[in-house]
Amino acid sequence: MDPSEDPASSFLRSIERRTAFLENVISTCPEGIIANDTRGNIFLYNKSAERIFGYPAEEVIGKLHAKHLYPPGGAEEVREYIYSPQYGPHGGLVDFETEILRKDGKKVPIRLCCSVLRENGKEIGYIGFFTDISARIALQAKFLESEERFRGVFESARDAIVSVGEDGKVVMANRAAHELLAYGENTLPGTDATRLFAARFADYWKELSVYASGMGPGNERRNIEILLLSKSGTEIPVQLTLAEKIIRGQRILTAILRDITDRKALEEELRLQSITDTLTELYNRRHFLSLAQNEAVRALRNQVPFSVLLMDVDRFKQYNDAFGHEEGDKVLRALGKEIRKNFRTMDTGFRHGGEEFLVLLPETTAETAILPAERLRERFAAIPFLPHPDEEPRKVTLSIGIAEFRPGISIDDLVRSADQAMYAAKNAGRNRTVSYEHLVARTDE
Repeated sequence: MDPSEDPASSFLRSIERRTAFLENVISTCPEGIIANDTRGNIFLYNKSAERIFGYPAEEVIGKLHAKHLYPPGGAEEVREYIYSPQYGPHGGLVDFETEILRKDGKKVPIRLCCSVLRENGKEIGYIGFFTDISARIALQAKFLESEERFRGVFESARDAIVSVGEDGKVVMANRAAHELLAYGENTLPGTDATRLFAARFADYWKELSVYASGMGPGNERRNIEILLLSKSGTEIPVQLTLAEKIIRGQRILTAILRDITDRKALEEELRLQSITDTLTELYNRRHFLSLAQNEAVRALRNQVPFSVLLMDVDRFKQYNDAFGHEEGDKVLRALGKEIRKNFRTMDTGFRHGGEEFLVLLPETTAETAILPAERLRERFAAIPFLPHPDEEPRKVTLSIGIAEFRPGISIDDLVRSADQAMYAAKNAGRNRTVSYEHLVARTDE
């Protein structure tokens, strides 16, 4: 160490030489992490500290003295206890509860673990890990209220609340829990808690129970998504918050269960929107690439074939130019409908782009794929399109290329092969199906 170098700068430089993994841990740690030198100058302040204290890092590092993060006298109290054996080894604090002072002037209860930083045997500063325990303090305060008041809050809560005893049976459940799980009034107490979860989550609940026992009274495990099981057997997605409490010597686990059915439905709707072509109601090209890649992995693992159809609406540009985009869209929607109707449930249709469409056919050789391809082509060609009601119906046809997946090729290669076959169909007069495998065989001849 350079004697002229400031100890804090030296320590900071040593941190910067750590791996990217350590930097990521500090950045994403849910606890606020703050380090300062012996003069109180702060040189480390992570994202969670910004959330807890309300100061952005640029207003703290090198600018704000550590004592300003505490109410008057708070910093001195922490420093005093660091060297006391009451809350941990000499030179450290473990689970010390105190208050900090946010930027907005609000006092926030926290749990602090703190240690002296040393370099070459010399104290150069302190590092602290801050956990906001406001929620825990609030929960403790509620339990200290009168039974009548607590029962009022408990029963009027919109979220379902279920308390479970050491024997794994429900001790208390509020009205919202009975309604959510479709149990009769006050019939949940005495029920085995594992019966409230889908079978595949029963063991997970037990693991959570064990985990909670190691967190200490009042601690919480937040935002776990899990499936409940109603009395009728319906699965209900919920967000679970788990807290442990020792009441009269008995360990009680309290689960707060928020019904997220609507949120999950919205997420699924948004997911479908992101992978679906709105005009044809088929999946889009991005989803094709994902499913086709999965199918390639399955095909190689299980040694089963799969094929794709790539089709193009013949002379679509001329039709679109002659009759307008609205009539052109009717043709594309009709093709999407025919694709959904004319294939197996295991097959999937996609709009590849413009007037090009794809169909993914699992467990199907190119030879076998000819039959459904021809069926689709013939049925689509039989649809009478009426861009002008007073004129004769118009016939619209398809050129279809087929390609079978082969080990060693990519999905892009597979689509290119189907594309070559499709253009061979067009060059041969349109309104027909051509297999890439047949093209290669003819070329080899």
